[in-house]
Amino acid sequence: MAKSQKLLTLCIAGVALMSTTSGPTTAFANDLPANLDQASKSANQLKWVRYTDPAEGAFSMDIPVGWQIQGGMFRFGYFDVRWMMDARSLDAKTIVRIFDVNVPPYTLPTRYTGRQGQPYSRPQQFQMMVSRYLDGQSYAELYAKHRFSDSCKIMKPRTSDWVPTLPASWKDDPGGRGTQGSVSFDCDTSDGPRVATVFVRTTVYPNGLWFAAPISILSTPDRVTLAHDMVQHMIDTWEKNARWEQYQNEMTKIGLDRIQAGFQQFMQQMQAYHRERSAAMNQQVARFESQQSNQAQQVSRWGETLTGLQDVSDPMTGTQFQVFSGPKANYYVNGNGVKVNSDVSPGAGFHQLTP
Repeated sequence: MAKSQKLLTLCIAGVALMSTTSGPTTAFANDLPANLDQASKSANQLKWVRYTDPAEGAFSMDIPVGWQIQGGMFRFGYFDVRWMMDARSLDAKTIVRIFDVNVPPYTLPTRYTGRQGQPYSRPQQFQMMVSRYLDGQSYAELYAKHRFSDSCKIMKPRTSDWVPTLPASWKDDPGGRGTQGSVSFDCDTSDGPRVATVFVRTTVYPNGLWFAAPISILSTPDRVTLAHDMVQHMIDTWEKNARWEQYQNEMTKIGLDRIQAGFQQFMQQMQAYHRERSAAMNQQVARFESQQSNQAQQVSRWGETLTGLQDVSDPMTGTQFQVFSGPKANYYVNGNGVKVNSDVSPGAGFHQLTP
């Protein structure tokens, strides 16, 4: 069970796997009146307010005042928990997304998990996807095209060197191997030109699990620096709630207990099935052996008939031997070993043999 504990703990330890039971929360930061000028200020000039996850109270972070905020914690199972934060300026010229709950945890293809692209789920435990591992750069390229395909009519690659500094608490767990990548595109939208930027860190573990943590930005060219600085401030101020961590440990224990209970029930069912199958097999073997015995006796009788011999036993000595078959009903023998086939005793000194 220790091995299972370690494997499942990885599901909740990865940054890409924090979450909640409720849906996303949408609000205007601090419920303050919107100010369009706020969106064009530098990150240092922005006003900030503290935001706490309303679903499970799992984390808190600074968010800009006057921006539309959507996100929080999302729970997909006892072990599969993820979080996401969206920040959108009211003029829609800057859209930031930190992590994405639509990105599932992944498991490498094996004979136990299935083929590439198949879902790999366990009810109330986790909802994963089977996929070969992608490094951060490859995943960033794939994610950017998927994330902005509806908004961008044309996406032209441009130089990207944006790499946010991740908090120490987001570092890979022991044993994990992480890579990161960043891509950027000039994007033509129905509302004018935009710059689409994606940073992704992917981490793979020896047990075959791997996770992707994307950060994406869509902004007008003049607000790219603002968006980068804003993301950095938000993740710099991100804090996990220690009480939630204790709560998640309890959820993990409940999940493991249910797995153990389910496994024990499965073993009991398998034992009952084995007993029933063994009993059925024993009955089948007994019938087969009985048929074989009857067949052997029948064959023996046929052989005796064909050869003119019959098995008999001397009740006086207990010896068994064969005599030539005769037309009479009984067989007799005397002390000199003379054998007679007769319906009645041949006389004094003879005694009857038994079949």
